[in-house]
Amino acid sequence: MDYIKTITVIMSAYNGSKYIEAQLDSIFQQVGVKVLCYVRDDGSTDDTLQVLKKYASTSGELIICEGENVGWERSFLLALKDAPQADYYAFADQDDIWFEDKLISGIKMLEKEGSKNKPCMYHCNKISVTEDLKPLAHQVRRTPRPLNRQNALIQEYAQGCGIILNEQARKLVLHHVPHAKLAHDFWCGLVCYLFGEVIYDNTPRFYHISHGNNASGEGHTLGSWYGRLKSYRKKGAIYYSPYDDLMEGYGNILSQEDLRFIETVKKYHHSLTSKLVLLFSPKFIRDSIMGSLSLKIAILFNRL
Repeated sequence: MDYIKTITVIMSAYNGSKYIEAQLDSIFQQVGVKVLCYVRDDGSTDDTLQVLKKYASTSGELIICEGENVGWERSFLLALKDAPQADYYAFADQDDIWFEDKLISGIKMLEKEGSKNKPCMYHCNKISVTEDLKPLAHQVRRTPRPLNRQNALIQEYAQGCGIILNEQARKLVLHHVPHAKLAHDFWCGLVCYLFGEVIYDNTPRFYHISHGNNASGEGHTLGSWYGRLKSYRKKGAIYYSPYDDLMEGYGNILSQEDLRFIETVKKYHHSLTSKLVLLFSPKFIRDSIMGSLSLKIAILFNRL
């Protein structure tokens, strides 16, 4: 008899009582795997906890952690740190619907294409839908992996709810929990690309529901650009800033080229030479012309 792989599904919940039960149903209806779901409630103010506790009373495979509100970015990483050990780990939003073969499909790809005893991260495509599960006219194009190591520093490419990590990748990600406010999927995607392997599955494996309350809403090109433009009106950096955390947590395994480039980024505010290097670097770009233009403008105005 074949060994059935175990997988811990990690969710951060916040005021998600309207959708979370349907998401949990789709998680526990996964085929070919043994699933345990670890949900960290991030200080919900609605009845999310009550819904979770009622669900847990009928499912012994649901563990609830009542946490204080730290924001979804850090909440997911705390949940990954505290979750029970398994063969694999997957992230889940609180408001999606998974196809029944989502997890087993990812595990099979990891075991077929990934290296044994090496950090491997899988991520998959999805179908963006309305709340009544009708596909949106525009589907966001997923990027299988970063264009290069410089691009990885400023390119979000893997969506958290499509990610599966092996045990080595989990250890790599948690070797240093970032101090900066970095999304869990950005951090996982960055360190697994730099120091491990990334496997992409272009087949959609779940419905990603697009509405006003989800942390990773997608599907609206104009909306995403409007959000980027609004960020220019605020003070501070436009993009995630992983540089200090990379140096602190992984400085001993970064290449000399990586270290030199990170130092260039850290100095660009006060060094014209460093700013020019970033502006004219053919590798320090995003995966679209408009995205790269936005990045270069941010560099020019010290908003990186």
